[in-house]
This record gives sequence, structure tokens and C-alpha cells, in this order.
Amino acid sequence: MLEILKFACSGFFTFIGTWMLISIILYFVVNGIIKISSRFLRLLMILFRGWPPEHLDADGDWKPLKPS
Repeated sequence: MLEILKFACSGFFTFIGTWMLISIILYFVVNGIIKISSRFLRLLMILFRGWPPEHLDADGDWKPLKPS
């Protein structure tokens, strides 16, 4: 870890490039965790409540309102 820090601080452009790479990697890791967790929660909701909900048709479009 100390060698990476020494390398990153060896010059201005090296510093900028290193931190850009680290931020891009962190973006994809965090984005992946968020997508995996949201898809898991969606799976649980569909398992417990069923698909489609009463206000949607089979492909997920809103059902037309029935006149009362």
C-alpha cells in the first residue's frame, strides 16, 4: 500500500491518473452492489406478492380504469 501511495504522489499527472483509476473502480463496485441489492429486493417482493400486481397487466403496463 505504501508503494502505491509513493507512486501516486510522484508527480501531478501520475497523481491525477491514479485517483481517476481508483474512483472509476470504486464507482463500478458500488454501482454493482446497489444493482445486486435492488434486484434481490425486487425478487423478494415478486416472490411474496406475486406478479403482476392488480393495477398492472401481464407485461407491466397500467390497466385501463373500469367505469364505476
